[in-house]
Amino acid sequence: MKSLLLANAYDYCEAVCREASTTFYSSFSALQLEKRKAVHAVYALCRWVDDIVDGDEEPNVTETEALRVATNQRQRLVDEIHAGKVPVLPPEEHRRRLMALTEIRMKIGQAFDQTITANDHPIFIALQDVFARYPIKLNDFETVIEGMEDDLYPVQNQTWDELRSYCYKVASAVGLILIEIYGYEDRAARLHAIDLGIQMQLINVLRDINEDMERGRIYLPQEVLASHNISLEMLKGGNVAQSLAWRGFIVEYMDVVKRHQASASHLFGYLDARARVQPEIMADAYASILNEIVRRSGDVFSQPVTLSSWRKLLFGVRLSLRKLRARYFA
Repeated sequence: MKSLLLANAYDYCEAVCREASTTFYSSFSALQLEKRKAVHAVYALCRWVDDIVDGDEEPNVTETEALRVATNQRQRLVDEIHAGKVPVLPPEEHRRRLMALTEIRMKIGQAFDQTITANDHPIFIALQDVFARYPIKLNDFETVIEGMEDDLYPVQNQTWDELRSYCYKVASAVGLILIEIYGYEDRAARLHAIDLGIQMQLINVLRDINEDMERGRIYLPQEVLASHNISLEMLKGGNVAQSLAWRGFIVEYMDVVKRHQASASHLFGYLDARARVQPEIMADAYASILNEIVRRSGDVFSQPVTLSSWRKLLFGVRLSLRKLRARYFA
């Protein structure tokens, strides 16, 4: 692959990363250049598939016979996984989005096999180089796509285990990809990376509850809600936040999050000084969101849960200090 073409592909991924999230983009800045470029490529791919499923990007797919066959096979499999559920989108729109995800799945496989060409999308050109440089498992990328496919169907988690399974697909699998880029000596790092992803996504689920309900998604485990005498009607009504039932649920939810946080905190010790800056900063950012939810006594309904200006400033200061420390110990 020509160097200019590859450089342009990485530049494209960096631009996607920068535009999508200043927090994530800033947190990657402590990494060495080659690792930072690789992380940008991974993030750009994840942003892409997420936007396709959420409807923030219109799928642009050229249907071929091979893609048609692959999509039909994938449709049969996801229908079996989500037996009894009707896709949330009209049939034609559902198929277009599933076909787009199927094509991306196929292209990631080609990037893994080193058969991407100069005519392919810049993200796949960059990912092909990433696969050549780092021992990333193809299955972890496929798991991320599977999590996106789940969101094409009504979300009806019943238990903590079902919610954790979803968190693993859309967050932990990404963490498992990233730590192969960061580098580690002990495979225990992967176990703690899984917990880091789960605790971050658990916080996302709570923070984004209003937005998700507007899309027809309720990730909170319904059996656990019912054990606190909270019905879906109460949840959708928006008046549950001040109830003792909700506060009891929040106490249990926080306990689950904190157990995963405790395990996740051990990950940092397995990474070198520069690699650990990004997950430490993101863990701090999500801890701040969690603290804000606690400060509100669990009220995630009345207004969006966001970090205040001074907390964002503090985030920047912490990032600068960690980057200095990383360079000193590198």
